[in-house]
Amino acid sequence: MEALGHTAGSVPGGSGAPRLVSLGAHARTALEAGAFVLLPLVGPILIVAYLLGAYTTHPSTVDGMYFPDGGFLFDLHVMWKAGHDIVTGHSPYPFVYPAPAAFLMVPFGILPWTLAVVAFTLVLIGSVVLALRLLRVTDWRCYAAALACMPMTSSITIGTLSPLLLLAAAAAWRYRNRRLWVAAALVGAVATKIFLWPLLIWLVATRRFRTAALTVGLGIVTVFGSWAILGFDGLREYPHRISRVAGLEQDRSYSPFSLARALGMSTTAAQVMVALLAVAAIAAIVLLARSRDGDRRAFVAAVGAGLILSPIVWPHYLVILFAPIAVYRQRLSAAWILPLFFWLLRSPESHGSALWIVATMVLSVAAVALAARRSSPAPSPASP
Repeated sequence: MEALGHTAGSVPGGSGAPRLVSLGAHARTALEAGAFVLLPLVGPILIVAYLLGAYTTHPSTVDGMYFPDGGFLFDLHVMWKAGHDIVTGHSPYPFVYPAPAAFLMVPFGILPWTLAVVAFTLVLIGSVVLALRLLRVTDWRCYAAALACMPMTSSITIGTLSPLLLLAAAAAWRYRNRRLWVAAALVGAVATKIFLWPLLIWLVATRRFRTAALTVGLGIVTVFGSWAILGFDGLREYPHRISRVAGLEQDRSYSPFSLARALGMSTTAAQVMVALLAVAAIAAIVLLARSRDGDRRAFVAAVGAGLILSPIVWPHYLVILFAPIAVYRQRLSAAWILPLFFWLLRSPESHGSALWIVATMVLSVAAVALAARRSSPAPSPASP
C-alpha cells in the first residue's frame, strides 16, 4: 500500500491518490452499513424467520425442559407461560423469577404465542431506544450500535428482560432527583432481576436517603403484594429453586464467580471471593460519590458492581453497559464500537473457559473506561 501511494504521489497529475481516497471512503461506507444497518436487523430477521417456520434448530433440553425448537426464545417461553397462567387463574410456580416478573408478563400472557413474540420483540427494541433517549443520546449511530451488538441480538432471540433493565437504569439516572420515579424504576429492575441491587447503595451514597427508603418500602410491598395475590404459592420453595438453578448455570456464565471456578477454586472459596468483592464494591461506590463528579461516577460503579457481583452473567446482561456508556458519551465514539466485538464470543456460554471470561470482562471494562475518559460534566437531571 505504501509503495502504491508513493508511486501515485510521484506522478504529476496522477489519479492514484484520489482513487485510494475513494476506495477508503467506500470501505468506510461499507463498514458503517454493516455495523449500523445490517447488524441491528439480525435479531428481528431471526424472529421473523422463526414465526414463518423458516428458522429451525435441533431439539434440546434446557434446565430439564424439552424444547423442540432448540431453546429459541427460551426465556420468553418461560415468562409467557407464567403470565398466561395468571391470566387463566393458575399459579405460575414453579417459576424461576420472583412473582412481580410473572405479573409483568400478564399483558403478553393474554396474547397468543405468535402475537406475544412480536409484541415482546418490539418492547425490547423500544426499551433500548427509549433508554438512550432518556440519557440524551443524540447520534443515530449510537442507537444503531446498541441494537447491533450481540448482547442485544441475544436478548431478542432468547426473549430476556435485559433491555427493560437498561431502561430502568436509564430512568433512574435521568430522573434521579424525582423520588417516586427513581423508586419505581429501581423496584421494577430489582424486583424482577435482583442483580442491579447496588443502585440502592448509589442512592444512599449520594445522600438520597428518602428515595432509598421509599425504594425499599415500595419493593417490599411489590414483592410480597404480588406473592399475596398468588396466595404465597411458591414463596417458601423459591430460594431453594434459585439456588438449584444457580448451581446448574453459574459455572457456565461469564461472571467473576465463573472465572474463579474456571481457575480451580471451590464453590465455597468462590463465594467468599464474591462476598469480599461486594464489600469492596460498596466501599468504592461510597468513596466515588464523595469525589468530583461523584453522582455520575457512583452510578456507573453501581451498575458495574451489579454485573461483577452477580453469580451468573450471560451475554445479554451486557446490554446494561450502554447505561454507563451513554451517561458519559451522547455521540458515537470508540466506547460505542467496542461492544460490537462481543460477536467474537464463541458461544452464549463460557463453557468454563477462563480465557473467554477474562476477554469478556476486559472488553466490558474497556468500553466504560473509554467512555469515561476526559468526559464532559454530567448534564443536569430533569427538574421535579
